[in-house]
Amino acid sequence: MSRNASFESLRGLLDEVDRRYSMARDGYEFDFRTEIEPFLEENKGLVNQIGSIHTDFRFNPVTREKVVEEFMELLMACHEKRFGMKLYKEKYKFVNMWLAHAGREGLFR
Repeated sequence: MSRNASFESLRGLLDEVDRRYSMARDGYEFDFRTEIEPFLEENKGLVNQIGSIHTDFRFNPVTREKVVEEFMELLMACHEKRFGMKLYKEKYKFVNMWLAHAGREGLFR
């Protein structure tokens, strides 16, 4: 894994996902071999680390796993213009909400 999971690194990754989705929606076509594959390889380990951060009564293991699943889907789908805006926004909001909660509650240790 290239980085340890922290609020800042995960928040930065979510910002990068949003930037890439905006580029795709504007018509940019990402090259799989040179842009998508390296991005996924670099970041999927970081996202998987969400499963090992501390929990509280709200951010329980089931919720953590769902956040990982949704974030992983965003990592892949952000490169595709056809990924629906409504679904993207729902997934983005879900991941963002739980990252903010974990950051606020000091669960990244």
